[in-house]
Amino acid sequence: MKVFVPVSMAVGAVKRKLVRCRTMILRSVLRMRVWRYRRFYGMDLAPTVQLGAGVVLDKMNPRGIHIGDHSYLTREAMVLAHDHVRRLLRLDTHIGKRVFIGCRALIMPGVRIGDDVIVGAGAVVTKDVPSNSIVAGNPAQVVRTGVNLSKACRRVDYAKLRVAVANNYLYLRGGSERVLFDESEWMEQAGHGIAHFGRARDGDKPFPHSDLFPALTDYTALRGGRKAGGAVRLIRNGQAGNRFAAFIDRVQPDVAHCHNIYGGLTTSVLDACRRKRVPCVLTLHDYKLACPSYLMLNYGQLCRRCVGGSYWHCLRTGCHKNSRVASLVSTAEAYYNDWLKKYEQVDLLVTPSRFLLNQMLEHGIPGAKLRCIPNGLDPAVYQPSEDDRGYLLYMGRLSREKGVHTLIAAVAGIGVPTKLVGDGPERASLAEYAREQCATNVTFEGYQSGAALAELVRGAMAVVVPSEWFENASMTVLEAMAYGKPVIGANIGGIPEQVVHRETGILFSPGNVEELQAAITLLVGDRARRVAMGLAGRLRLEGVFTLSKHCESLLTAYRDVIRGDVGGK
Repeated sequence: MKVFVPVSMAVGAVKRKLVRCRTMILRSVLRMRVWRYRRFYGMDLAPTVQLGAGVVLDKMNPRGIHIGDHSYLTREAMVLAHDHVRRLLRLDTHIGKRVFIGCRALIMPGVRIGDDVIVGAGAVVTKDVPSNSIVAGNPAQVVRTGVNLSKACRRVDYAKLRVAVANNYLYLRGGSERVLFDESEWMEQAGHGIAHFGRARDGDKPFPHSDLFPALTDYTALRGGRKAGGAVRLIRNGQAGNRFAAFIDRVQPDVAHCHNIYGGLTTSVLDACRRKRVPCVLTLHDYKLACPSYLMLNYGQLCRRCVGGSYWHCLRTGCHKNSRVASLVSTAEAYYNDWLKKYEQVDLLVTPSRFLLNQMLEHGIPGAKLRCIPNGLDPAVYQPSEDDRGYLLYMGRLSREKGVHTLIAAVAGIGVPTKLVGDGPERASLAEYAREQCATNVTFEGYQSGAALAELVRGAMAVVVPSEWFENASMTVLEAMAYGKPVIGANIGGIPEQVVHRETGILFSPGNVEELQAAITLLVGDRARRVAMGLAGRLRLEGVFTLSKHCESLLTAYRDVIRGDVGGK
């Protein structure tokens, strides 16, 4: 399939690259000037000082020039350290840390400027300037105090980024938390600093800065007026926003990376990022921006009514948790964030699948603010296995949208042993349904993890992912590929982006019992095909879905938002 790129877009991309190259060359030249002043003239300049074009530093008394860390002298500014009238008078001129000196400003000999100071363009500074102030005029006068340039003047070390990671939960609750912790571990091993922020819960492992975490409240246990207040905090959690702002002040991140924040931390943390001028990346793990109920399901049926901003459908149908009250809160939350443009504060939205990205485009989010970064696993952690004990494996949440009813109906008719790993609200009804279908070959293994789960996957002949919702980016599929197991997956959402039909697995129409039976029968009768598909899946994981590739793409995204190279900026 050929993709045609408009000429204007291609020309624009070339121009941006040329501008970037020119900027890099200019910065290199200016850094060489700082090195030359220090090396050959003996000026006391911090290595992080930046000098604009045409800046003049007094060479008649070079050792009298002292400029602190992260100070920036703009075009044609002049700093003197001797008296032009009395040529023998040599004085030390001190400029502190994080000082911004405007275009064509003049700093007279012997002046001492404190830290965190802005000197206006054209100002003539004839006397000492206190820290944390703005001066302007001729002669320069203090026009404002209480200035803090510590964040604005800090130079970013892209080899050792400081990342603030925010999520509602800081324990392994589901796939989104697994992605978060995998990313964090990889980033820390690569030398980057990760600071986590979430809601505090008894029993969680200790985190640095947990004294700033807001409490995890069970809103279902609230009654009366407190329940109404809890509903408001589901939409806007002011405490979480204020504490995240304090968290930013403490850890001084270069970038913030938010995951699932709705209904808990809320978009208040995005407000804090904007106030503190911290660039922000948000990973979309579901469809919350386009669907108040986040799953695009209406009483078990696929639904896209709210895409485009018609959130009132959620309240009309009462689809969120099958509750009018819950749907009212979710609808109000959606309109609040939409009307006040809360998500527009995010610099970049990351989607794990092209399918989700396309849904966001259809919802009206500009393509420049979206980037697809597929989830990944570390292949070294998983040992592929050709061990095949003749059973099918499902692993995941036991809920209606996962299509487990369809799987039970399919295997009941063909007698293939099937193990269901996981727990959830539908476990009792699924067990009853299995009895009704006389599916004695189906066993419920409950929640499994660690070595026990790994052993179950290694012994399976195939892993089944029968989802009946727009599955975003299944970690179950990636795990199966990592262990060298073929995947029988529903042809819906992001699953077809992971499973190559008849190469790494078999796709079937969601909810179609006959197609699922045919896929199972095909693999049951051909062990060589199963082994070949499993090997192909492992190779695809190693080439496309590795954790290192995922995290390197994420680092590129961080650098882009820090530089302002996304979102049409």
